[in-house]
Amino acid sequence: MDYQLYFPPITLRKVFRKEHSPSPSSSEITACKVFNFESEHVIQSQLPVEKMECGNDLIPPPCSLLSKPNSGGYALQEVLAWGNDMNDSVQKGLHLMCEKKMDMNSPYHLQWPESLLAFFEAAQEQFPILTHYQDSWPARDFARMYLKNKVGSDKAKVKMRNKMTDND
Repeated sequence: MDYQLYFPPITLRKVFRKEHSPSPSSSEITACKVFNFESEHVIQSQLPVEKMECGNDLIPPPCSLLSKPNSGGYALQEVLAWGNDMNDSVQKGLHLMCEKKMDMNSPYHLQWPESLLAFFEAAQEQFPILTHYQDSWPARDFARMYLKNKVGSDKAKVKMRNKMTDND
């Protein structure tokens, strides 16, 4: 191993030889046809978006990230298309339910299973429209965003208070 001085005499820099990785032969790449794209395209185009679920009439959740519309995700209000009045009333009701049933200091993924179950049961009872959705995913998404925003704003308030007391 030969070393080359980089900033003499403090550090040494190791020089490596360039190596090329072996490429697979073209026969290995094209030898096996894994996907039949024509049949997949036909199957997907015959099913409406609302009915592409696991054999039942429930509406499945979107296959993208919540609240990331610029990164290929979805906005909940646009996906549900309930209208402003319906969306606002369900959102406010679910927010109140979150405050009653869940720990407001923890994000959604850290909630106790019992509190989540109580939340979903109460949500379906108060808003029967949620029973049309697989696993009541709109309620889950409303709760997830509300808790994320609530926990984040609470942390920011605490940080601001600590900053103010440090300056005094």
